[in-house]
Amino acid sequence: MFRLGAAVLALTLSGSALAQEAPIRIGVVGPFSGKSSTDMGESIRGGARVFADEVNRFGGLLGRRIELVERDDQALPDVGVKVARELIEKEKVAAVVGFANIGVATRVAPIFQQAKVPLIISAAAGGDITKTTNAGNGVANYVFRLAGRDLLQTQVMVKDVVERRKISAVAVLHDTSPYGESGKANVLAELTLRNIKPVVIETFKVGDQDMSQQLARARDAGAKAVLIYGLASEDAAVARGMAKMKWAVPLVGTWTMSQQTFIEQAGPAGEGARAAVTFIEDEQRGPRYAFAKAYRKLNNVPTIPSGVAAAQTYDALRLIYLAIFQANGWNGERIQHALETLDMQASSTVVTRFKRPFAYDDHEAISDSMVVMAEIRAQKLAYAYPEDETAALLMRNRR
Repeated sequence: MFRLGAAVLALTLSGSALAQEAPIRIGVVGPFSGKSSTDMGESIRGGARVFADEVNRFGGLLGRRIELVERDDQALPDVGVKVARELIEKEKVAAVVGFANIGVATRVAPIFQQAKVPLIISAAAGGDITKTTNAGNGVANYVFRLAGRDLLQTQVMVKDVVERRKISAVAVLHDTSPYGESGKANVLAELTLRNIKPVVIETFKVGDQDMSQQLARARDAGAKAVLIYGLASEDAAVARGMAKMKWAVPLVGTWTMSQQTFIEQAGPAGEGARAAVTFIEDEQRGPRYAFAKAYRKLNNVPTIPSGVAAAQTYDALRLIYLAIFQANGWNGERIQHALETLDMQASSTVVTRFKRPFAYDDHEAISDSMVVMAEIRAQKLAYAYPEDETAALLMRNRR
């Protein structure tokens, strides 16, 4: 188990025997099935299982076991709504983590808000989801997020290309989903701040695998780098297309390019591609290495499909753990208040060591310093810049 903190562990172990008390139930939701999203869904579930296994092996929480209630939203908003209501009304969960697709998360957030069940979104990165619940003016906000939102990823992407690599002739490629459209808007805003206009903007549909025409237009327009907003499989098609036409310019995208689907489907064409992420597995040491090792062993897999989704979900559950401990109970209102006022540093998390990750007016746990640029080398994820790796090893506090 990653270092829990002696005081918390000692008090937790003082509870009554776990088998004698009803468990604390926490919902875990993701696209365990569903085209283009299963890497994220499997990793949400896998990361949550690492958390529950550790907590229950080391005494549970307040004398009770943690029980995960897993549900598949299939990356479909209507299914997500059905699952959310089931978790609230039938399963009586204390809190919920997960959701990988912003279209699903947007539909379910008001449901958890109305039911006063805390939700920490641990993968969906689009939009200002934590500010869409009509909270404020004395109304508590029950929607939190622990994921590097798109705006932060875009800032890292543009900084990498324009400031660090000194490239201004960029092409923007994006899918036509809400995710891709909002990503395009973020990229254009960041480029505008630098008085840069993309040489071309090209689109593709989710499921497309032939990007030759879009890439040819980008090359012919004089693009010296490609910024992309898409899902892993389509991103891989872009990488393969660039390799096929022998167009060797930087390809930079969001965290979806860190997923195993991209790495496997892109193959050698993915070498050197970069992605904005919150988690990169350390090779031989540290909490990230320990987490990845525990994930692979418990879930019986050779690799984590999406290390980012797994780590963020694990950390989200760690924060819920601390909130329940601080509240000395699992009433939704008390958990919500405790999440906003956590007085214990999260020393067992793997993205970073969170200190006061949330506040009354800020329900986003990930700040700009936690999003770094990763590069694919020999089909593995590595830090693009040594200084980012050094900072990660220091596990900087957020506040």
